[in-house]
Amino acid sequence: MLEGLSKIVGAIEKIASTIAAIFMFAIMIIVFSDVVMRYGFNHPFSWAYDLIALYLMAGVFFLVLSGAFTNHAHVSVDILQQKLPPTAIRITELVTALVGIAVFSLIAYLGYLRAIESFQAGDVMAGAIPWPMWPSIALVPFGAGLLTLRLALHFVLHLISLLTGRAVIALPASHATAEESFE
Repeated sequence: MLEGLSKIVGAIEKIASTIAAIFMFAIMIIVFSDVVMRYGFNHPFSWAYDLIALYLMAGVFFLVLSGAFTNHAHVSVDILQQKLPPTAIRITELVTALVGIAVFSLIAYLGYLRAIESFQAGDVMAGAIPWPMWPSIALVPFGAGLLTLRLALHFVLHLISLLTGRAVIALPASHATAEESFE
């Protein structure tokens, strides 16, 4: 059951990461086109900054939160973990997951409430184009909620590994090898 759930969350992470990559490509195209229009034709896009700042950058950030955690692509301070035995590393992973679940579930819940409120109120951004605010706000609970699910899976798998003595989930790889040294 956990393996199936992990595959489903992984598939959602892959789709979200693909959408984030498309958003990043769109940012590059829009910025390049805006520069050409500004300096080549003295007619920049009036909507470019709002679209990028309101939707695309938020999408790039929040859609990759969970995938980055899954792929260990986030910043990790593991200087203490490198000195700990495997059982203690699993315990630190459990504590990390619990703290993350508490923080990101709160962000997801409050973001969800804010997105619903924005949708019901018909909030729009003041400017040349009245961009609706709720799609951008909804990216927050989506990304934080997906990360919360991943952290919960991470917690359960590390707990099972700790209790059974079998490595159901691998320990995080150390970034330092025996050959590397600062001396």
